Amino acid sequence: MRPAGAPRQLVLFRALVAGTSISAFGSYLNMVALNLFVYQATGSAMQTGGFMALRLGAGFVAGLGGGTVAARLPRRPVMVACDLTQAAALVGLVLAPSSVRLGLLPLVAVATGLLGTTSTVLLRSSVPDLVGAADRVTANGLLVTGRAIAMALGFAAGGVLVGWWGYRAAFLVDAGTFVVSAALLAALPLQFPSRRSRTAQPAAVKPKDGTRRHRRETLAALVAAPVILVVVLVRAVDALGSASHNVGLPVYATQIWPQDPAAFVGHFFAVWAVGLFAAHQVVRRLGTGRSGLDGPRRSETGFVVGTCLMSAAFIVAFTDLPGQWVLLVAFVAGAADGFTEITYTTRLQAEPDPQRGWFFGLTAMAENGGLGLGMLLAAGLLEVWRPLYVAAAMHGAVVVLTLGVVLFGLLHRPTATPVEGAPNPPADALAPTEGSRP
Repeated sequence: MRPAGAPRQLVLFRALVAGTSISAFGSYLNMVALNLFVYQATGSAMQTGGFMALRLGAGFVAGLGGGTVAARLPRRPVMVACDLTQAAALVGLVLAPSSVRLGLLPLVAVATGLLGTTSTVLLRSSVPDLVGAADRVTANGLLVTGRAIAMALGFAAGGVLVGWWGYRAAFLVDAGTFVVSAALLAALPLQFPSRRSRTAQPAAVKPKDGTRRHRRETLAALVAAPVILVVVLVRAVDALGSASHNVGLPVYATQIWPQDPAAFVGHFFAVWAVGLFAAHQVVRRLGTGRSGLDGPRRSETGFVVGTCLMSAAFIVAFTDLPGQWVLLVAFVAGAADGFTEITYTTRLQAEPDPQRGWFFGLTAMAENGGLGLGMLLAAGLLEVWRPLYVAAAMHGAVVVLTLGVVLFGLLHRPTATPVEGAPNPPADALAPTEGSRP
């Protein structure tokens, strides 16, 4: 049954999504403007790559500590502080003298990677408390839709703003989006999770001992729910495979459309973002409840199928298809990517708090670490292989892994032995209870 306050909670959550989408728009705008600024300021592709790697590394560290932050600190103030600190870092970059600006770039990379990932972990792990367990699929779809719109507009606006008004204007716009997001976070009357880890901890337990206890509880939860380890592993390999098209697509575009490769890449990712937006509509058609995707088994299956389909689509995208077919494949890849994100976040949110904060931190580590390693690997392979072969090898590994997970699950599916004389349990009785609390 859906709680009586769910409609109001969803209305408030939509306003929160609007705020986070505005800050995401600034982040994607910044990916264009800041990376170009770093390259022009340093004149070195190596230093530009180092800047991007530093930002990914900071995101990896944020995933490592995200569970501790979620369990130990009040989430709303932390998220507000993350937004305001990123805004301050960008304003500082704008106001700094030219002689100091280059030295501030590593600090900006760490701030955007560390604080952006921390905010994402806290928000995703709080969704069941913000909207209720029954509406978390809808809420996750709203987050994916907001990200799709922010991505399309941010990438499009980045080049325009830099071309018209310069880098400083782009950085100030980005800082303004973080301020708007922080204001909405602070003002909306949403009920974020309480600090259960502190209130439940006996007074005689020292903070260090409490941290160790939470780590032991998280390890115990991972052992009790090995499917979470599978999700983390698949996300890591998926991120590694995604590096092949992020690095390989500009190379491929230069080969097949040398007259305007930037237009090819822009069109591809614009259509991909449209597919990402469509994923929420697909989930809405599938519905929620017993027949929808919020059951653990169904969300697990949807996650595996979506990941496999996405990787297969990106392989096909490098097979010299005519223009309209490439765009169709980009749409399928975007829709599968959005569907995968909704299903995996829904599955992790079925776990109790504060464990799910640790689980989202682990997936953030997997995504940032996999993407960073994948970029290095893809860059090396592209020196000797065609983009198709690189995508086939790296995305093919994702497909093989997901199919292996399905096969392993079919071969090792537990069977319940009914007790003689006892009534048969309902179909979902053996599945973990969603929304349960310790």
